[in-house]
Amino acid sequence: MNKRIQTFILMFLFIAQALWAAPTSVPLSDPVYSFLERMETLGYLSNVHDGIKPFSRNTVSAHLQKLIAQRDKLTPIDRQRLDDLLLDYRRELQPQARYHLIPEDQNWYSVLGSWDNFTSDFARYFRRNQPEEEDHVVTYETANETFYADYEQGLTYEHRSDDVYRSASWQAFQLRGTLGAGFGYQLKTELHGLRGDEPYVFGHLILKGSWSEKNDPGPRYSDRTGGELAWHGDYLDFRFAQQEVSWGYGESGKLILSNNAEQFPYISLSRDWGWVKYIALHGKLQSFPQDTLKDGQKLYPDKWLAGHRLEISPWRWVTLGFNETFIYGNRYADWAYLIPFNFYRAVQHKLRDRDNATISVDIELLPVNGIKLYGTLFFDEFRQSKIGTNWYGNKQAWQGGLFWVDPFGLPNLSLRTEYTAVMPWVYTHKYRINSYTSDYQSLGFWAGPNSEVFYFALQKEWTQRFSTKLSFRQYKHGANYPNENIGGDILLGHGTLLGSQTETRQTRQFLEGLLTTEKRYSGEAVYEAFNDMFFTLRYHVIDSQTEAVHKNLQEWYLGILFKY
Repeated sequence: MNKRIQTFILMFLFIAQALWAAPTSVPLSDPVYSFLERMETLGYLSNVHDGIKPFSRNTVSAHLQKLIAQRDKLTPIDRQRLDDLLLDYRRELQPQARYHLIPEDQNWYSVLGSWDNFTSDFARYFRRNQPEEEDHVVTYETANETFYADYEQGLTYEHRSDDVYRSASWQAFQLRGTLGAGFGYQLKTELHGLRGDEPYVFGHLILKGSWSEKNDPGPRYSDRTGGELAWHGDYLDFRFAQQEVSWGYGESGKLILSNNAEQFPYISLSRDWGWVKYIALHGKLQSFPQDTLKDGQKLYPDKWLAGHRLEISPWRWVTLGFNETFIYGNRYADWAYLIPFNFYRAVQHKLRDRDNATISVDIELLPVNGIKLYGTLFFDEFRQSKIGTNWYGNKQAWQGGLFWVDPFGLPNLSLRTEYTAVMPWVYTHKYRINSYTSDYQSLGFWAGPNSEVFYFALQKEWTQRFSTKLSFRQYKHGANYPNENIGGDILLGHGTLLGSQTETRQTRQFLEGLLTTEKRYSGEAVYEAFNDMFFTLRYHVIDSQTEAVHKNLQEWYLGILFKY
């Protein structure tokens, strides 16, 4: 047999074995996503299909495997990062290799297993070895099973120039593993404590506007839990999970599905053919209280999300995405929306047009190595005869962006610019239960309807451990008038009348209403002092204008994140 063909077959079998190993998902906050986007933009990867996240660990490992052959072309920083990631995904890439700290006569290791383990790991941690596989509190590996227990501790402190402050601390405990060839599981539980001045504390991003409990006097507490059961088969991947998901492109926010709202439970079926990727998802959302019992107990009706997305890459330089996302409620899960290959718009017609039907298309272009262009068109509602007019029912949003990697040959520098416009009444619906929200937060773009965002960012990696970022964001939003609904509130559909309003608006005017304009100038520095211990410093200048009220504020942020 030809030696080249023999090598190709061996590589194929090796990759197939890796894909067979770990179907659990990689969290959206993991920096591996930005690394893979950079590698694709530089032309070292193709068919990454990052319009659908999260990725499974086997998907990430398959991309990393492809980069090994490109290693000599990478910058020194990228090579260091790749070497680290190859160790972090060692189990997926080399299933027969043992974790380097597991003794020969056993199949587990823990930093808490003995005093010697603790002292040696403590000393090793401060040596900042490079590259080095990520640490685990507990590691268990056999030929057919794995189990990992991890811990995360975070601390943040923020102070604003109007003399308010907030601080947050949290602990996270994560368990994940595999059973047999294609079954994986994971669980993550977080406990949060926040202190400082209300409502500054309540606006902390860690809360996402969801449930929290305030002790008076005392801190505000919240918690979060999520998990996943994942199965990777020969023909389909199945997930039953509660975790963050995102569909579409954009760093300043995503129009289709984002992690702006609290994570929700869902089931999904997906398939990746290389140049085609498909996912069908059905999720349970948090609705509004509909009624209250005599004892004060609030009743929350059922609310659901049904969606599917198809990504096609007919050539390595272009990816097209097609989406349907539907919100419905006040009834049990509808079987027609549970069929993964159904055409939901036709289904919605047969169900008597009760649901919030949205469709969207997006495109990613890689015209030359180092440059990525992307854009999204989101259609909440439209009428063909009214296209090009200011009819209120033309509820569309669009986003366009440019990502430029290593401009002018400057290594590990990136530039990004984005523009997003969301027309009035986008994401809203005539039935409040069907608004494009979960627990009052937008499932799509964070700014909501009747808003505009311009975003620019310049990021530089100076070493593998130190990076800086400068960004500018201009946000405009037109809120409803007290006596007229002009489409500025995601929770109020077109038919809702406000104050003395007697008739609904039949036309729209972009950015009409009580206009808020906010300009945010930001600087950020992130330093990995030790392996998986990060220090983050941010500084914001916030200039905002709402009608006659003008504010100019400065904000300092200090964060410490420790993972083990």
